[in-house]
Amino acid sequence: MSWLRQTLVDLDGQRILGHCLTEPMRDCGEEIPRGREASPSHEKDMIRSLRIRLWIVGIASSAGYLSFCIRVGRHPVVLLWGFPLAEFLTPFLFHFAFLFLLALIAAGWTFRARTDDRGTLGLILGFALLFRLLLLPTPPVLSSDIFRYIWDARVQASGINPYLSRPADFDTEANRKDPIYQQQNRPFARTIYPPLAQVAFRITRSVVGESVTVMKGLMVMADLCSLALLSWLLPSMGLPRSRVILYAWHPLVIFEYAGSGHVDALAVPLILLAVLSWQRNHRTVTGIALGAATLVKIYPVFLLPAFFERRRWQLPLACAITIAVGYLPFVSQAGLEVLGHLPRFLVDPQEVFNPSLMGLVFLLGDDGGRILAFWLWWIGCAALLAILILLVRKDTVRPSDVLRRIWVIGTGLVLLARTFHPWYLLWLLPFLTIEPRPAWIYLSGAVALSYLFYMVPPPVSVAIGVIEYLPFLLLLAWQRGRFGILHGKGHPL
Repeated sequence: MSWLRQTLVDLDGQRILGHCLTEPMRDCGEEIPRGREASPSHEKDMIRSLRIRLWIVGIASSAGYLSFCIRVGRHPVVLLWGFPLAEFLTPFLFHFAFLFLLALIAAGWTFRARTDDRGTLGLILGFALLFRLLLLPTPPVLSSDIFRYIWDARVQASGINPYLSRPADFDTEANRKDPIYQQQNRPFARTIYPPLAQVAFRITRSVVGESVTVMKGLMVMADLCSLALLSWLLPSMGLPRSRVILYAWHPLVIFEYAGSGHVDALAVPLILLAVLSWQRNHRTVTGIALGAATLVKIYPVFLLPAFFERRRWQLPLACAITIAVGYLPFVSQAGLEVLGHLPRFLVDPQEVFNPSLMGLVFLLGDDGGRILAFWLWWIGCAALLAILILLVRKDTVRPSDVLRRIWVIGTGLVLLARTFHPWYLLWLLPFLTIEPRPAWIYLSGAVALSYLFYMVPPPVSVAIGVIEYLPFLLLLAWQRGRFGILHGKGHPL
């Protein structure tokens, strides 16, 4: 395992992933003295060597994605009421593990080289685009959420408020033969997706009709916007643009966006835009971007304390106005029902999938355990609220403060989750290119194991949860102790 240890070391070019985990972000891009400066010819040789290795890993990764596409495309895929089929999950996990290791190796080499030349960046982005294009035409075999996007667009086109109807309301013989209807994973539930997501669904349908591939294409284009914004954000923090490789080649990003077409792809570039705008002192733009991200998925609203500054109300005011304007057209018809299925989803004790620290009790058995876990979850929510209040007691001054708070909020959300699908982690992955934290790198790979929950009995699910979360928690604890958090140094959590 020495090669894997070296890869993790190489992710920041130093021992213990050291510099970016222990110093403020403004120092992350500073080179550590490494003896005499390399000669131009030696530097060219290093860049050439890196490119050759990236070509090898890129070709091997392309073969891995192509192999998965061939496996999926052998026969038509029908997901019965939206649940993944076991015949695709095992091949997916084998391919994912192979591609994840390749991505870590390539990222380790790139981080260590610290190159910022256009040729290397073009190579990285070129393969990133190829990986996504390979998966784009394949049917979504891991999740059926994209069929709900298309259904919501159809409902809107019929003049119906999506927050007031359920697919089950249209249970006719003709619809039961319709693949879009058949593959709804919650036909009994009203939609859970906020207004900006609904607008994107409807526009896509209006322009190109009902097409799974085109809807996935929308998410891939949004993901490419994230890559572009990240390529601007990294240099502004003194970091090489080539570090984008950790996000661009990460198989979780590629499978969940190009493979499954999750709408989170629309929220991530808005979150990155908020960080970039805050760094450039555009507080109103930051608030609008954060509000727009909330109108795609609800969770970005929890990031507001990460940007908070007392006596400067432009940001929270712009965020609140953006959210209000987004909901207004739907509120006029739906009233308090405008949140759709979300309130029930949050409080329903049966809505449990891949729970972490707070939710593991749900998998331990009887109704009594579920009731106990339900109340523990509410206590945990109160604890998260207290953390958010503590965060806003002190102004966010530097970009490093924003990142520290984002990691704190992300940790709280993960640990409290009763339902944690792999794509729920995607919004945090871009920040690993800035601070490659071992705990989160591990979780970004291990979270794919949660797909096994669809094909194993509950006792095995508990074992999978332990494999997924225990090393993550231990690495968090190690980070906390190693970097002196208790003494007010380093990054929290």
